[in-house]
Amino acid sequence: MRTDGATIAVFEYGNPDAENTVLLVHGYPDDHRLFLPMIDALGDRVRIIAYDTRGGGDTVVDDRDALRSFTLPRLAEDVFAVVDSIPGHRTPIHVFAHDWGSVQMWEAMSAPRAASTFASYTSVSGPSLDHLRQLARTRAVTLSRWPSMISQLARSWYIWGFYVPVLSRHIPRVLSTAGYYKDAPRPSPENERRGIALYRANVIARLAGGPPAVCVVPTTIVAPLRDRFLAADLNDTVHGWVSDVEVIAVDAGHWWPYSHPAAAAQLLLSRL
Repeated sequence: MRTDGATIAVFEYGNPDAENTVLLVHGYPDDHRLFLPMIDALGDRVRIIAYDTRGGGDTVVDDRDALRSFTLPRLAEDVFAVVDSIPGHRTPIHVFAHDWGSVQMWEAMSAPRAASTFASYTSVSGPSLDHLRQLARTRAVTLSRWPSMISQLARSWYIWGFYVPVLSRHIPRVLSTAGYYKDAPRPSPENERRGIALYRANVIARLAGGPPAVCVVPTTIVAPLRDRFLAADLNDTVHGWVSDVEVIAVDAGHWWPYSHPAAAAQLLLSRL
């Protein structure tokens, strides 16, 4: 499927005649295959659409070395292009996203057409960058919240290394050696390399400034308590800008949809 500046690889599973359609959006350094165990658990109860986001799998970006091809607005445009390309699709659609899939879905959820396109949104281990900016500014002026802010900065050490070319190519190997990819699908070196552009195109720019975080779609945020990348308290204050939200803590690591596919499938089905 063609979209602005990329050819997006889209895949369909499940029951094409099911009443409900779900969209699965993966993160870094994965591709849509992250969800294969969860897709098996969902079976034929729903129609399932998954795709490889920019930087992953079989999706091809025309100008892969240009960071402008990986910005959040471009990624959000891909989401709607995928939805519009579904043959005979019926909106609204239920979205389940993980990691950078969630980060880009927060951008899509802020679009004017989100309320009519999406019926529900389940976000796992992928905060809104606009929310993080707002949260960081609040914590920066509250001395008692400094330990929490410093803790998250320490968890995010690898992000800053992605901005240093001589270091960036080594970080995925360091993460793997240190056990960060435990309970995760084995990432391909190509995904690891290409997906770094997601960080470089968005993190510093969006933390420096951007629109206010907003979401009017009913949302479930899953916070794995053993996530080595993200602290559970990053979800503090989300109730202030997500109109309908439930935060659920799970005793798992970062790749909960892959390590606990039956539980992830059951949660998604409960939102239909």
